[in-house]
Amino acid sequence: MIAGRWAWGCVTLALLSSAACAAPAPQTASKASDRPVIDPSAEARALHLPFDTYKRTETDIALVERAADVLTSQCLTKKGYSRSALPGVTVIEAPNRRRYGVMEPLVAKQAGYRAPLTSAEKERERAGRARGGYRDAAERSAARDCLQDSTDRVYLDGTESPLLTRLEREIFEQARTKDLHVRAALDKWRSCMRARGQKEYADPLAAAADDRWKDPGSANAQTATAVADVACKEETGLVEVWRRTEEKLQTAALKQHPADLDQVRRTLEKERTEAIRVVQSTTS
Repeated sequence: MIAGRWAWGCVTLALLSSAACAAPAPQTASKASDRPVIDPSAEARALHLPFDTYKRTETDIALVERAADVLTSQCLTKKGYSRSALPGVTVIEAPNRRRYGVMEPLVAKQAGYRAPLTSAEKERERAGRARGGYRDAAERSAARDCLQDSTDRVYLDGTESPLLTRLEREIFEQARTKDLHVRAALDKWRSCMRARGQKEYADPLAAAADDRWKDPGSANAQTATAVADVACKEETGLVEVWRRTEEKLQTAALKQHPADLDQVRRTLEKERTEAIRVVQSTTS
């Protein structure tokens, strides 16, 4: 399982309800209000891979969602409703924060294997609650139609590459299961976990997905396991070994498909430019 970006249903939730939208934890979704607010650490922010250039950044996601919100607000105004767009937020880029499972000591200690909220997500949640719901079913229906038109306009076809998705999945699994350096680091990680009294797991992703964590009564055990997991990652250098291996494999893959992926990059730039234009039109 590759931790990925999860924004595409978020704009609907933000516009049509007051529900928060954030990443589910590997084992189960948690209510946003139950999760601590922890912004990505310097280590998480520094974790980059070559394929990142050919995917929407977290800033892109926030920008395009805001553009859709702006257009939806304008559409509702034309239909005789008054509903302001949500304010923009500044996000912290950390696209691979949970790629190799939990890697930040503070997250492990306070959230276990649950994905914490970021400050930006918390601010969006607060702004959504402050804006409130719809007056009646007619306004909600109008908003749904406006949202569909807006998302059709701002989200461009060709920004998500099936080729890239397949390559990323294959490379991730190749590194995890076949690369000798990663396998050696995983062996050391497992030994470290055993020495700390933890259950035998194949790798950190298996630890995060342990069915035990579905039981609310397992919170203390989950925290202890996550803390040990992070400590063992640091002790063995697992994250950096894994990242270097993927970096090498991704770089080689990019050289084999330059034209296809360059088209994705250009489409992303076009989508970003249009979203900026829409958002800036509200302040000009």
